[in-house]
Amino acid sequence: MQLKRLLIVLAIFCGVLVVAIMGMYKSWNAFTSGGIFGMLSSKGIYKMVDGTSETVILDHKAERIVAVGPNAADLASELAGDSVVASTAAPYQSSNGVKQRVALDMKAIAALKPDIVIVEDDDGTTDLVRPLREAGVKVALLRAPKTVKEVEDQTRSVGQLLGRADKAESLITTMMNYIRDTESLRFARRDDPKKTVAVYNENGLYGAPDTMIQDMLKYVNVDNAATKAGVKWSYMGKKDDLIKVDPDVIIVPADVKAAGFNRDAVLNSYYNDPALKNVKAIKNKKVVIISNEAMMAKTYHIGRGIYNMAQFVYER
Repeated sequence: MQLKRLLIVLAIFCGVLVVAIMGMYKSWNAFTSGGIFGMLSSKGIYKMVDGTSETVILDHKAERIVAVGPNAADLASELAGDSVVASTAAPYQSSNGVKQRVALDMKAIAALKPDIVIVEDDDGTTDLVRPLREAGVKVALLRAPKTVKEVEDQTRSVGQLLGRADKAESLITTMMNYIRDTESLRFARRDDPKKTVAVYNENGLYGAPDTMIQDMLKYVNVDNAATKAGVKWSYMGKKDDLIKVDPDVIIVPADVKAAGFNRDAVLNSYYNDPALKNVKAIKNKKVVIISNEAMMAKTYHIGRGIYNMAQFVYER
């Protein structure tokens, strides 16, 4: 009987010991990945899981960054400023200066000796990932976000990788403030009939399923013309779809900072188009131009795009 009790006590003791050891192990891991230890040694604290499911780790704060693609250039330059030494494309935000342009070429990029290359998921860019990694260059591939939540998550992840977590949180706060302002506009006009909004330009009708524009329109709380027209995933609607849906409002994404851009000329191209003369948005002069950087960039600037749309939709 005493032996049985002794075995029970011993089993309980062993169980408590195992739990204690596991707790100490977890505490040590937490300690070595942050806190005082993390401030004393930056080894391995800058990391993210990228679009290839690779855990990308930097052992120091990135000071030489190359951005591949306009969205990557926007995000990297917003987060890290002058540490972006080159980009393959101009950022949507013209205020985001990048030191130099580099060719979409593995050798040209590697020659810049970057700490990290941020690659936007786009035609011709993803092919660079493997060759750069095989050349010993750190690369983080960013899949194109399709929702506001994905923009938030990606901004935070890249901020952590580049050692600019605080800046990332600031950008996210700016985006969410615009969305809260949008909610206030919606609430003030909550009794109004729901409007149909078309995001449309010379490229076609945006807002197909599983796209950023579709998600942005949800925040404005309007009916999406592309959805009503039955535009399928990965396609863009045509002018005939726009006419069929007869939207209340037409949002025109445009490069408003391009040389020779003429706002009145763009608006008149819609108002004077005979094919569109019976569309409600045309008859009621409800066409508005919103900059590409707010509408098409897949970064925190979409918060401003959402708010700009809401301002026009809910204006008195």
